[in-house]
Amino acid sequence: MLKLHLGVMLLGVSGLFAKLIQLSATDIIAYRSLLTVFVLFIVLRLSKSKIRLNSFKDYKIALVLGLLAATHWVTYFTSIQMSSVAVGMITLFTYPVFTVLLEPLFRKQRPSLRDILVSVVVSFGISMLFPTLWSSGITLSDDYLIGIVLGLVSAITMALRNIGIQHYFKAYSGTQSMFYQFLVTALILMPFVGTSPIMISVDDWQLLILFTAFFSAAPHVLFASAIHKLSAKTAGLIAYLQPLYGISLGFLLLAEVPTLMTLLGGVIILSAAIYETYLSNKHAKNNEVTQE
Repeated sequence: MLKLHLGVMLLGVSGLFAKLIQLSATDIIAYRSLLTVFVLFIVLRLSKSKIRLNSFKDYKIALVLGLLAATHWVTYFTSIQMSSVAVGMITLFTYPVFTVLLEPLFRKQRPSLRDILVSVVVSFGISMLFPTLWSSGITLSDDYLIGIVLGLVSAITMALRNIGIQHYFKAYSGTQSMFYQFLVTALILMPFVGTSPIMISVDDWQLLILFTAFFSAAPHVLFASAIHKLSAKTAGLIAYLQPLYGISLGFLLLAEVPTLMTLLGGVIILSAAIYETYLSNKHAKNNEVTQE
């Protein structure tokens, strides 16, 4: 449990680097991906794990997953930069609801009435992030609006990536999967970086290395280690503490004070996401019992 909570907290901190590092979201993700590729390559070599994929088709799948991952990471960090840590993290955690709505399409099924109702609840929670809908005394800036939209785009692409991994890439380990996602992201984004390596300040390089080593690679290792001794349901539910950690640290380190409406909207969105996660795990457990 200590490993799990530490891993979740470190992942929750990762969003703060969008504000702390004085680079664009594209530059941050590009350099972070490049550094992570080297780290994961060393991990795969030391563990004597296979790096090559089994077929050309799998390389095409890895390319699509990498494109989705790159879009997810860039839109997430841009969302935080244009709005706040609270808004970016809350909108990102709509991804479980997008997952249950989109996954049936891959199975040529329709979403259930329950999933549609949960989506309506989440939509209400998202509406609470828009101050002008609830109070005429607050002006909604263009950047704030774009930040919310990009946060939702990040959630959708994350849901699609997770579905893709589950349906088409589950033959590979998490380390292999992340290696190719970071590799594709680095190859796609490096040509578009606006700041050359020599122009990046020493402080920003230190933050990038810190971000890569301790708030990207380390939490995933802790998370994977904890799951071996805990149920997937426990891990999934505790993962929803990420926004709490992120928003709390955003308040302490960046002096970002979320509005009451933002917090209420976050409670509604996260409650719906936790509900979906609980029911999904319950359904999966019932299927396992039935098969046995």
